[in-house]
Amino acid sequence: MRFLLILRCDWCKKDSAFLRWATITMQATASLKITQHYETKGLDQIWPHNRPRDLAPEAPEMVREVFAEAALAEAAGAFRLAGIGYRATVEQIVKERGAAGKNLYERITALKDLGASQEIVDAFHEARFVGNDAAHDALAYSAEEIADIAELIHEAVLVLYVQPAQRAKMAAQRAARRSAAKQPTS
Repeated sequence: MRFLLILRCDWCKKDSAFLRWATITMQATASLKITQHYETKGLDQIWPHNRPRDLAPEAPEMVREVFAEAALAEAAGAFRLAGIGYRATVEQIVKERGAAGKNLYERITALKDLGASQEIVDAFHEARFVGNDAAHDALAYSAEEIADIAELIHEAVLVLYVQPAQRAKMAAQRAARRSAAKQPTS
């Protein structure tokens, strides 16, 4: 049996539509009252469409592309592939940052010497673990665990790329203002 569910978020007050696949079991009680029991077999969000995550435009193009593919796998519920893709995203970041080492573990650890915080290094090691587990042991992590890895990468991109770009933009604006203020007026 299929049911259309319209649910409203208590936080944002927006509606979402779901298609619920369920089986119905009917039982008669001693008083001949019939009760129904619904067992959900599947639940698909049909509106709004589940949009994959993306990274800020300040991140390098290849990092954004690999992350987008992993996010597409995550949105489709392919969590093993998403884990592998998020690990590949970390690999692209450490490559772009110029971290040296003979394997990903050493390159991630080397980010500390390039100015990355210990929190970023730890987050990248977590993504590495998840990707390795998915690729080598076929371990499937939950949706929440994969989402956490994606958020760790998102936060690292904020620190490594977005905030430096914002600071550089503000510095350029201040320099332009300072230069304009020193120009003679006619």
